[in-house]
Amino acid sequence: MTRRDGQPAATIRTDQEEPGMGLETRPWRRWFALAVLGLALVVLGGNLGPARASDPDSGAAPGLAARRNWWDLDRGRPCGRFWCSLVVSPHIPLGPGESRIRLAVAGGDGSTAQDTAARVEARSTAVATSLKDLARQLEASVQNAPEPPPTLGSGLWLNRQLKPRHPRTPTLAIGTKNNNPVIYLPADAGNRTPQVTLITLTEPDSLANGLDTEALAQRWKTILERTLSEALWGASFDRVFPWARPVVVALAVVLGGGGVLLCSRAVARRRDQAMELGRQLVALQQTRSDGRHAPSPGSEEATDKQQLKQVQRLERAQRHRNLAIKLIRMLRITVVVMAAILALFVVPGSRLLGLALLRLSASIPLIWGTMILLEGVLSWALARRLNQWADQAQLAEPNSRRPQLRLGTNLGVLKGTIGTGTTLLGLYLTLLAFGITPQILAGAGIVAVAVGFLARGLVEDLIGGVRILSADLYAVGDSIAANGHAGLVEGMNLLYTQLRGGGGELISLPNGAIRECENRSKDWARVNFEVDIAWRSDLARASALLQAVATELAADPEWNALILEEPQLLGVEQLDQSGVRLKLWIKTQPLKQWSVAREYRRRLKAALDAAGIEPGIPQRLSLQA
Repeated sequence: MTRRDGQPAATIRTDQEEPGMGLETRPWRRWFALAVLGLALVVLGGNLGPARASDPDSGAAPGLAARRNWWDLDRGRPCGRFWCSLVVSPHIPLGPGESRIRLAVAGGDGSTAQDTAARVEARSTAVATSLKDLARQLEASVQNAPEPPPTLGSGLWLNRQLKPRHPRTPTLAIGTKNNNPVIYLPADAGNRTPQVTLITLTEPDSLANGLDTEALAQRWKTILERTLSEALWGASFDRVFPWARPVVVALAVVLGGGGVLLCSRAVARRRDQAMELGRQLVALQQTRSDGRHAPSPGSEEATDKQQLKQVQRLERAQRHRNLAIKLIRMLRITVVVMAAILALFVVPGSRLLGLALLRLSASIPLIWGTMILLEGVLSWALARRLNQWADQAQLAEPNSRRPQLRLGTNLGVLKGTIGTGTTLLGLYLTLLAFGITPQILAGAGIVAVAVGFLARGLVEDLIGGVRILSADLYAVGDSIAANGHAGLVEGMNLLYTQLRGGGGELISLPNGAIRECENRSKDWARVNFEVDIAWRSDLARASALLQAVATELAADPEWNALILEEPQLLGVEQLDQSGVRLKLWIKTQPLKQWSVAREYRRRLKAALDAAGIEPGIPQRLSLQA
């Protein structure tokens, strides 16, 4: 949109989502595809499990280094003066309050923390591998057994706590090897199976778990037998209901896709509402800026107050829509993650991946949900304080549009700053949740140097942005000239200012580089009119004509709202060979000096022609030999 004077229309910067981001063009298709892709891990992760180790009794498997990935459930962690690692298996309960098998290794002997962590991780991996191999053998025996598996009613499969010991569960034994207690599966001469050692208990295990070795061995023996029983019940379930797990996975995909579709539609609806509110804000300012429906002098104060209230109401509604959009998007991601976790848990081979995802899903959504709410609360408090300031400023200056411009500018800039700050805080907390500590980040020396180098200009621009806002040098909607560029301020934040030039070009200026600024529209503007008349013209008559035309323009109902004071004829400004230069000032509303000047020139041209007053013409002197 353009104004009557040909300059770009002033706009209020809004917070609605950019329509060209691309992710929302077909949101349900994209997110449904993402859900299917994530759930495909169920098929690909069928053999997911701990890496194999050579000997379950060894303190460390040769060549096995510490993985130390944040998603590893058996990652080595400090526990007092030891390093501990959990034995993980698809059938070992790892929920709150469940007994766990936690192995421990003592440091010392000059070994580093990473070496100690590698040793304890090797122990837990070896135990998990032996347990996994034994469970597979038992599951195969159930699948190949001639007699049908035991069934105890449908309630058996719905609650793992009610399941009795599976009839095929082997009885483990506790013995001694090298003066250390061991838990093992005795040899079976009838089935020609050898003795299998599962766990060798050590003194660090006893100290780390707070039990003597005998009591700890009994506890771990019970956990291992329960784990094998759960594996056997799972094999029995697959034999009785071979179709059940694929059906549940498909149901998870359908529910996840349906949830994504509903959330995407809700986001699209609220995004359209936010964009419509933004258009209403622009139209509200445009109506006032163009001078259409100009109020009478007596009602101008009431109109400015009413317009400010409308701006505040629209901005508040838009802020609520944007907060709802962010929360629904967070819900959409949560639906996808929960559907993926459900599908992963159903398949035993991918259950460990589901456990890792569940552990993250308990912290990551909480972190970002808190960040969204924190941003909303801070934005609400900021908007409330700025609205109070705008009301007071409007009362102090009833006929000024400055409170409206500063309100829109400060809200846009400061809310953007709040959004950036909460995003950075969320990223930092996410890194901590992933196990990336500040010490690790500080160790990236090259990254630190690069960030420090880039931060020099960033800090300078931030200081410049704060200086511009605090001193009210300009706001969105002002016409300024800075650094050799001129135009209408279309957008700004603490780093950059964007100008829209007369040719439609968008100019971006770093705030730190703006040293001098010429604001052509702050509070009020002025038509600085000059005209040259011929030497032989009647000076008094020409002066009276300039004043009369300006006074007539100021009295015109279509233009009087744009002219703040009676036009002032300054008189003769200059005498030269072109003629006599007269100067006149007309004080106008901000950004209205150009449209008023054009109308004044049009009327003055007709009046000068009717009065027979000739314009000044440069004199030339020709010499001929």
